[in-house]
Amino acid sequence: MPKKIQPKQETVQKELYTSNLEAHIIADMLRIEGITTELREFKEDTKKRFDKLEGWLVGIVAISFTSLVGIVGTLVFRMLG
Repeated sequence: MPKKIQPKQETVQKELYTSNLEAHIIADMLRIEGITTELREFKEDTKKRFDKLEGWLVGIVAISFTSLVGIVGTLVFRMLG
């Protein structure tokens, strides 16, 4: 006697697989959202740090330039005067 396939059992298995797949998709979407949020925060923090670094570099260059101009001016004044 051939075995009869019970359609109810197949339907239940498909529903379980489908709901399990949906749960995996939702979990993946939540992970992607979490990673996106972390990247956004990292971008903002990095921007703030580079802004501070830029300020320091501008200050260092400005002090170096004014010191160099002062030294060159003093040397020229002493040579001519």
